Amino acid sequence: MKKAIFAMALMLFGCSAFAQNADQMLNSYIVIKKALVKSDTKATSDAINDFYTLVNEGEDFALRTEVLKTAETLMKSTDLKGQRNAFKDFSISFWSFVKNAEKISQPVYYQYCPMAKGYWMSFEKKIENPYYGASMLSCGKVVETKE
Repeated sequence: MKKAIFAMALMLFGCSAFAQNADQMLNSYIVIKKALVKSDTKATSDAINDFYTLVNEGEDFALRTEVLKTAETLMKSTDLKGQRNAFKDFSISFWSFVKNAEKISQPVYYQYCPMAKGYWMSFEKKIENPYYGASMLSCGKVVETKE
């Protein structure tokens, strides 16, 4: 009986820790998105490096390899155009993880810009387009929500 209770506690703690890690990854992703909205190449590079370290040193999950692969492509991009282009695949792969996560602490809005043909995530319904920055800040729409 004690072993069963211990196993259940370990499972609950593990799920709780994983949910916390998912929230940390989401927060880190949002920093990348906001840097792209501001058209800040250096801040984007710093944020993607932080995200990569967090995922690479964190717990294993089903889509980890794909998320890291697309994050590496984004890390290799040195100019704003390249970063924004790599952000498309990165956002799609990371959304697959978020969409299938059991628990996250707040709603996440999956948004789409038809002009850029690119998706991204936000904690807000308000559109702040990372693909065009100030030139087309509100271009896009919410296409899905994870609560």
